[in-house]
Amino acid sequence: MSKKNAKPVPANTPPAAKPPEASLPSQPGSAAARAPGEGTGSVVSNAWTVGVWTIFSRLLGLYRFRLMAAIFGASGVADAFNFAFVFPNLTRRLFGEGLLTSAFVPVFSSRLAKNEKDAANRTASVLLCRLAFWLTAGCVIVIILAGAARVVLPNLMPIEPRFRLEIKLFQWLLPYLVFINLAAVLMAVLNSLGHFRMPAFAPVVLNVLMIAACAWVRWGPGAGAKPPEEQIWLVAYAVLLGGALQFLIQLPPAFMRGFRFQPSLDLRDPGYSEVMSNFKPVVLMMAVFQLNVMMDNVIAQVFIPEPGPVTYLNMGTSVYQLPWSIFSLAIGTAALPELAKLWAQSRKEDFVRTLRHALRVSIYWAVPCTVGIMLLSEELVRLLYGTGRFLENDSEPVHRTAGVVMFSSLGLVFYSVSAMLARALYAMKDMKTPTTTLAWSAGLNFVLNLFFVVGLAHLARALTPYYESLGPESAAQRTVLGFIIALGSLKESGIALASTLSHAWQTYMLLRAVQQKLGEQGKPAGLVRSGLVYFASLGAASALAGFIAYRSIVGRPDWEGFWAFFAAVLGSLGPFILIGRLFFIQNLKHAPQDQEPSEHRYGVKDEHWPEELKFVYSIYSTAVAAAVMGFLVWAVRDSLPPEGPLLSVLQRGLAPVGVGVLVYCNASSSMMSAEYDELKKTFWAKLRRGHKQAPS
Repeated sequence: MSKKNAKPVPANTPPAAKPPEASLPSQPGSAAARAPGEGTGSVVSNAWTVGVWTIFSRLLGLYRFRLMAAIFGASGVADAFNFAFVFPNLTRRLFGEGLLTSAFVPVFSSRLAKNEKDAANRTASVLLCRLAFWLTAGCVIVIILAGAARVVLPNLMPIEPRFRLEIKLFQWLLPYLVFINLAAVLMAVLNSLGHFRMPAFAPVVLNVLMIAACAWVRWGPGAGAKPPEEQIWLVAYAVLLGGALQFLIQLPPAFMRGFRFQPSLDLRDPGYSEVMSNFKPVVLMMAVFQLNVMMDNVIAQVFIPEPGPVTYLNMGTSVYQLPWSIFSLAIGTAALPELAKLWAQSRKEDFVRTLRHALRVSIYWAVPCTVGIMLLSEELVRLLYGTGRFLENDSEPVHRTAGVVMFSSLGLVFYSVSAMLARALYAMKDMKTPTTTLAWSAGLNFVLNLFFVVGLAHLARALTPYYESLGPESAAQRTVLGFIIALGSLKESGIALASTLSHAWQTYMLLRAVQQKLGEQGKPAGLVRSGLVYFASLGAASALAGFIAYRSIVGRPDWEGFWAFFAAVLGSLGPFILIGRLFFIQNLKHAPQDQEPSEHRYGVKDEHWPEELKFVYSIYSTAVAAAVMGFLVWAVRDSLPPEGPLLSVLQRGLAPVGVGVLVYCNASSSMMSAEYDELKKTFWAKLRRGHKQAPS
């Protein structure tokens, strides 16, 4: 924060009236020098920086998937690479961007907040050195064991060429985890120092190198002359180089901002001991949860007989991860250092305010993304991956990947909220509770995977002959059996649905844990509880009314489709908006009314709204704007040509997305959404700052 916006405590404030952090050394831009509530603005501003670079990185990542789909399709070679790449990514989430850095950021940030920079640098240096030593040693051991297995196993049992390729790729990709985990620790250091640009840019390097490797394979000299089993190695080498560069490019900005590396393996460093005391008791449970992601791939590969399930699962989840990483992960990354500083300074009210603000902004973007991705799942898959060998077999890869996209995006709100709640607990230095809830969620996910992929699949096959023998008079039985058979045919989509349901349960457990940790400040007011239940019930009833209105008209031959669409909009949105308006007017009747009511929501200035009612209105306005967006995206999608050349694919993929963004922003503006206003101000502030810094 600049000096211009800082709000220092007045000099004549008596000691008893000063806030708890007043005794701490205050520096320009430090948390101790900020007035309560000012951290929320910095969270959005930093999240904007992370989000912009993440958009670029994710788009490159999707193009990388598209190139690999065109070159390798859903073949055994693609499955081998994706399977070998899973483990390095899991260790990155566990040691780098997962529990270890979440345990490290609160320790590092709290020392910075107390003006103990040398101690913070020493802790980071010890962590980097010890992490590099143990990860390197572990890689060497695993590479030797994998090499021995590659030599011994063919003598004991027949091994398919695909599994031999998986083992070799696994060996070569292991060193990537050393570089990427060290880069993740540097990312945490830079974020705690208030620098977010370079850590957000670092993943771009990996995607650029992998795209360059794929482009060389597809269009370079001798393209197509080598078999896919040899072509995939150039992509693997690009991964190794990308991991090393992600670490190296973060060193200069870290040094420029005061980080001083001190080579040391000293176990007696108090900060390192604190990080390890938070990490060690729960590392096994966290590892079990992270390995559950690998179990998703194993279940897909073992129990789904058709080729390509691992590829479809990875490609499908990458689509929902695009908005999640752009918005929710960016907000969580920016909020964690701020929350850690506020908790270290015992500023509970500011902590709750910042957390609530981060949750509102996360939900504001997660809801429309869920609606849009579910409506456009197949169109987006065809746009992103529909090329080359991925369109073989009557576009079956498109349909199966779209199912994963739809059921994954259904849980986008849960993923966003649970990630933010987990970071709040990490900021409180409570590592056990988030990990315990993650372990329970992982266990539930595994059981649901077996239920959807194995149990329901067998049941669906057994019920199919009986279902086909039923006549038209058994409409009720056909409906029930048809639903069961459809669930049993989900394949990879069943794994995505299991993940969504398990994350919903995890979100509930994390919410309860945060409330208990915060005590009275964390308890939701009666207005919040009653308001959310009220609007959830109203939304379900309105959706049912809209569906009934739509189905009662759509079957009539003398009515055009426009009238059915209009009935669905009016039947669902009308009651929700009108009854919601009455709810807020009733709860604001005692608030001071403004003389110019058109400039404020329901004629009441923002500062006169109760904080709890602001939160409820945020959920309500987000739901209304997302519903309006969803209906218009639905209309645009159905009015465009179904399939065909590239132009038709672009129309069906990009036109509805563009319409959705514009409609959602306009609907939010008309609802006077506080989140929309804040994001718009941040955008213009960033634009003006970039213009001033640009060379003339």
